[in-house]
Amino acid sequence: MSTVPPHERGPDALVPVWVARLIGFVALASLGALEWQRLVFGLSSARALLWVAAATLSAAALLACERVARRRRVAATIGVAVGAVLLALAVSGLDLTYLGPRNWNDLIDGLGTGAQALGTVRLPYDGPEPWPELALEVAGSLLLTVAALVACWPRARGRGYPFLALIALLVAVISPVVSLGGTRPLMLGAAIAALTVVFLWLERLPLRPGLGVALLLGVALAGALPLAAVADRGEPWFDYKSFAEGLGPDDPVRFSWSQQYGPIDWPREGNEVMRVKSPKPYYWKAANLDHFDGNAFTDAGPLLRGGTDPATELRDDWRNVPGQLNQIEVSIRRMRTRDVIAPGTIMKVSGETEPASPSGEPGRWTAGTELRRGDSYTAQVYVPTPQAGDVRQADRTGFRLRNDEDLEMTVPFLRGRRPTPQAVGGVGHRRIRSAVVHFRPFGDDGQPFVTYPAVHRSRFGAVARTFRASPYERTWLLAKRLRRDAETPFDYILAVNAYLQDGFTYSERPAAPAPGRAPLDAFLFDTKEGYCQHFAGAMALLLRMGGVPARVATGFSPGGYSKRHDAWIVRDTDAHAWVEAWYDELGWVTYDPTPDLTPARSQIAALEAPPAPIPATPTFGDAGGGGAGSNARRLGGVRPDLLFDPQRKTDAASTAPAAGGGVAWWLWGLVVLAVASLAIVAVIATRRRRARLPVSPRDRAVAELEAALRRAGRPLTTGTTLRQLEQRFGASADATGYLRALSATRYGATPRAPTPVERRALRRELAQGLGPIGRLRAFWALPPRPR
Repeated sequence: MSTVPPHERGPDALVPVWVARLIGFVALASLGALEWQRLVFGLSSARALLWVAAATLSAAALLACERVARRRRVAATIGVAVGAVLLALAVSGLDLTYLGPRNWNDLIDGLGTGAQALGTVRLPYDGPEPWPELALEVAGSLLLTVAALVACWPRARGRGYPFLALIALLVAVISPVVSLGGTRPLMLGAAIAALTVVFLWLERLPLRPGLGVALLLGVALAGALPLAAVADRGEPWFDYKSFAEGLGPDDPVRFSWSQQYGPIDWPREGNEVMRVKSPKPYYWKAANLDHFDGNAFTDAGPLLRGGTDPATELRDDWRNVPGQLNQIEVSIRRMRTRDVIAPGTIMKVSGETEPASPSGEPGRWTAGTELRRGDSYTAQVYVPTPQAGDVRQADRTGFRLRNDEDLEMTVPFLRGRRPTPQAVGGVGHRRIRSAVVHFRPFGDDGQPFVTYPAVHRSRFGAVARTFRASPYERTWLLAKRLRRDAETPFDYILAVNAYLQDGFTYSERPAAPAPGRAPLDAFLFDTKEGYCQHFAGAMALLLRMGGVPARVATGFSPGGYSKRHDAWIVRDTDAHAWVEAWYDELGWVTYDPTPDLTPARSQIAALEAPPAPIPATPTFGDAGGGGAGSNARRLGGVRPDLLFDPQRKTDAASTAPAAGGGVAWWLWGLVVLAVASLAIVAVIATRRRRARLPVSPRDRAVAELEAALRRAGRPLTTGTTLRQLEQRFGASADATGYLRALSATRYGATPRAPTPVERRALRRELAQGLGPIGRLRAFWALPPRPR
């Protein structure tokens, strides 16, 4: 009788190699997915098993490529591999819009950031920042898909690289164990060992599986005990934090918030330094600079601030004012800082990855150790956002101020004009280098006075004489002129802002002041060019001289809003300085005199109701004042460039998901193309298989019999005839009838096909001696209908 070509017979095993490989993979991958699920708090088992299903589908498609013609096999294999990666990303939980070419940079940056953040976050991850969670989910899905592709990758001899695939699967299974510690170690160790053995050796089980199964169980039990010992550690033995921290850059961005008024020297490379989820765009404050030392605004330090109670930074009835107490979530990116960065006054910090506590200054917090990439926290903040009418009606400022520092300035004396101690009522021989001027609140008819700390003396009526002997005489005269026509504090603030917008230019390389000139005085009258430090320092100084308590705040402007992330993306180019002015009825209100055209995407003052859907603070122009920030250049009170992130070169509308259920049209095209490719591969494989089968019906019947005997573990030896087979199955008349029908078809004059009864009888004979699964195996070997 004829025989099937050797390459069609396959190995004499309990099940075909490809079936055994898929069974072993599904079992071990399911265990790996369910273990990996533990790394993300709240991740469902259904999502984890969906990764397994996608990886198994990819493996089956790769196996089908072996049926493709040799000249097309390479292209088909590469296509399946690419499709498998896309499918793994699609089922990982990732937003499918990230797979669009225009969003690849976002995807790579986000996953990189998430991976690096694993160096500081706690596992299982349950933080507000989504990228560490997405990085873990994408890693789990891709790991299983890579294992599936490697296990079934076509090669010259054999199929796939099972040991390499096993490494990937064991990483998925054991990584959560060694990072979080094990649960039920003996059971887990036995499962890992047993499924590993099944994955490697199920395809090698002999035709008589009894001894092979016993051997598999023995090997599994032998491997269970050491694996259980590994899983039974009380603590993780893999320092995933050190590993992930090593993925980050060696040069994190750090900022110094001191005011220098020289050329900008902080980083300006467009690096994302933090991401903030907030219901409104605020200025993200790092420090208050409320002491003017004669040259620049500096941090007064906790000793001069009188406690940490944040209520001292707020209006008296702040609890009765709704809508000004908000909660924000901050995620640190490529930055290291000990400042807890948050807008307004920090009332409380929670959910921090590094311990944080009040800094000693009311309303500000610091971390015990440096906050770095991956750290996050939630802050409850109070930020006054008054309406324009509220500010106009607020006619009292400074009377309820808890800290007199915000109405003072140190005034240095010019060389040659320094008074003697005796001239101010003191004693000593050295001339006095500086004095402190104490201004009266706006609306107070009292006179400002001067103190001389070097000799512990004070003088009323000496303010004009003090400024004439200092570098700030012109600044003092300007403040008096602007103050003359202002009826309310707000009128005076508008007058100062209008002056700073008339003829001033923004420059990050401003001209140096002339010798003997103070930096801010030279900025106001000589150079009239500078950046945020110059504008904020000059405004704060003029406001104090006019009786409005003011300070310089430093940190970051709102940054660019990302609709996809529902967060404000803040970069190193957004480092900024602005002004906060005090109203007794309102508290500290933000003002920004820096012109619109600045890399720090800033706003101008919070003076009107925030618009929807992206609420924002308004402009001086909205309140009737002059200067920068008119409505013509703003959208609902917000600068247009606040509504997108220029570093991404895309606006909020372009980042929104495309029509069609949130999936871009090109992704649907990829899915259709992948399905069509698999269908073509299946059709070609079926045709090639049929082409290799014998042409005549009688030859196909004989080939089917040979395949059935081989699958049932009863392969034919060379030279076996149909007559000899009849003698082997002689106990069953119907089974021998099947063989006689084949003989008649092949050698007789009147061919006939075996009847269904004869076919069932032969199937029963094939099942004899195969144990409990004999019937199933015989059904697979000889199905009801001929192939």
